[in-house]
This record gives sequence, C-alpha cells and structure tokens, in this order.
Amino acid sequence: MRSLGMGFPRMKSSLALTYRESPLLRPLWRKLIGPPWVVSLLFYAAVATVRFVAFFSPWEMQHIFFLQTVAMWALPFIFLTRSGRREIGLTDQSPTFSSFLLSALAGAACAVGFFVLGIAVFGDSPDNWCISLRNYLHFDEMRGILPPAGLFALYALPAIFLNPIGEELLFRGFIQEAFARKFNRWVGTAVSSVLFALVYLYLHGVWRDSAGFHLRGASTALAVCLMSGVGVVFTVCRNRTQSLWPAMAAHAGFNLALLASAIVQFAR
Repeated sequence: MRSLGMGFPRMKSSLALTYRESPLLRPLWRKLIGPPWVVSLLFYAAVATVRFVAFFSPWEMQHIFFLQTVAMWALPFIFLTRSGRREIGLTDQSPTFSSFLLSALAGAACAVGFFVLGIAVFGDSPDNWCISLRNYLHFDEMRGILPPAGLFALYALPAIFLNPIGEELLFRGFIQEAFARKFNRWVGTAVSSVLFALVYLYLHGVWRDSAGFHLRGASTALAVCLMSGVGVVFTVCRNRTQSLWPAMAAHAGFNLALLASAIVQFAR
C-alpha cells in the first residue's frame, strides 16, 4: 500500500486511521487488568516511577534503573500475544539497510538540532538541557579519568542498545499500538510521543534542593515539545517499514549524536 503523510498506510474506509482489532494482550492480562491502552499506561507509570526514584535516590540504589530497562525488554514476551508482537513491529522481515541508515541519520540530525538549540537559547544556565545531560553523565568527574574517546566508548554501548531497544518496544510498540486500537493512529502517535517526552522530566525539568522539588518553567515546556517531535520522527521510521527496528536505529542515532555533541562541548 502507498503511504499518506507520516508513514501511515492509506486505507479506503471513512475510518481510515482506525486500527484493526486482533489479539494484542495475552488473555490473562486483559482479564486481570483491562484493555491494552490501560495496561500500557500502567506499565508506563511503573517505568516512570522507577526512573524518578532511581534518579533522586542515593547512588547505591541506581541499580533499580537497570531493572526498568530489563522490564521494557521483556514486555512483549510477557504481556503480548505472538500476533501482538508482530503488530507492534517485531516482524520476521528485516528492513533494508537503507531504511536503517536513513533512520539513524534522521535521529542523529534531531539530536544535533536539539543540542545546538539548547546551547543557543540557554547558554550555560541550568535551564539548558545540555547542562542537565552533562551533570547526569558526570562529565566533570569522568573527564579527569578518561579522555574524550574513552568517555564516548564508556557511554556508547548503553546508548545504542539498552534504552533505544527497551523504549521503542514500549513507546513506538506497545503504547502506540494500544492507543491506535482504542482511537486511531494519530492519537497513538501523539500519546506515545508526549509520554516519551514526559518520561525524561527526571533528567531535565524536575530538580530538587533543600526546599523540595521544583519544575523548570519555559525550558521544560520547550524540551517536552522538542522531544515529542523527536518521538514523531521515530514513529515515522517505524510506520514506513511497519517494523520497530528502524525506530530503534533512529533512537540509537539520536543517543549517539547527542552523546558525541556533549563530549565535544563539555569534555574537552
């Protein structure tokens, strides 16, 4: 089928963007919890909670961050049927090399724009999400131990494999599919992209001092809008091939380019 905008397939009926109903959740989870969109939101809430708890907890509790990554990797095999795994984009057919390359380049381009905009608008202030990234990765401490190439190698592996795979299974996979079935593809894209942006508020947006928790104003709103747009780009990569693998490549390209930009800027 030919595609129409954003990589969505063209359909003939007046409900062109309404998704077909085939088994997505295993019957046990649907019976115990509810329909797929409810289960997806509960799973998202659990992941977001673990991230916030891990980020604002002492260092010795950071290992729980890895647990939510494992949970996202296991999600399709525990919660979804075999046909559901195919529907979210875990297909047997391998996308072409060009689709992987173009997706990775699209993600990298988004990262460079995201990084440059942060520097240009907010400079060295705490409102700059690039500064938040620098602090999160402990560049000031690590650059005294490792050269820039060593820093890149240290962070590159998780940037390529851990979060990109797990997050695409959750956001462009389960959440997008669940809301597309409940409403339509456009709603699925919007919900998955906005939730994807909001889950990173622990990294830039929410901060804590002796007076308690605070929310950064304009920079947080702008960062959420930009990251939602990045989520839409990942969705296009997924929809044009009906596979999650190009979306994972785009996500990995985004992470690697953002990491490289941060190292060039802050770890010299």
